[in-house]
Amino acid sequence: MSYDTYYWLIMSIAFILTHVVGVLLMLKTQKLLLSFLASLAANLAVLIPASLWWASMFEGFALVFGLSGYGIAFVNTEVLVFFAIFIMKKKKQMSTEQSS
Repeated sequence: MSYDTYYWLIMSIAFILTHVVGVLLMLKTQKLLLSFLASLAANLAVLIPASLWWASMFEGFALVFGLSGYGIAFVNTEVLVFFAIFIMKKKKQMSTEQSS
């Protein structure tokens, strides 16, 4: 496989793992901060080693482009998972208020 394939595979794994961790923890605990911090840790656990690997393999434009992509993916993933778990929390609150 090429480096591009590894690059996108790592981003996909980070995206999926982060969302699975955040959403499952939110479903189980209904705690927004805990779910967000766990998803943040999962995202960091994948993307920091990936960034270090990328930095050890490339230099120049390829290095900057790859690390920028990982940085953008990190921020986008965290924003998306935050809004997903925030909406889950609000829906749970709305359903409990309506049933009361």
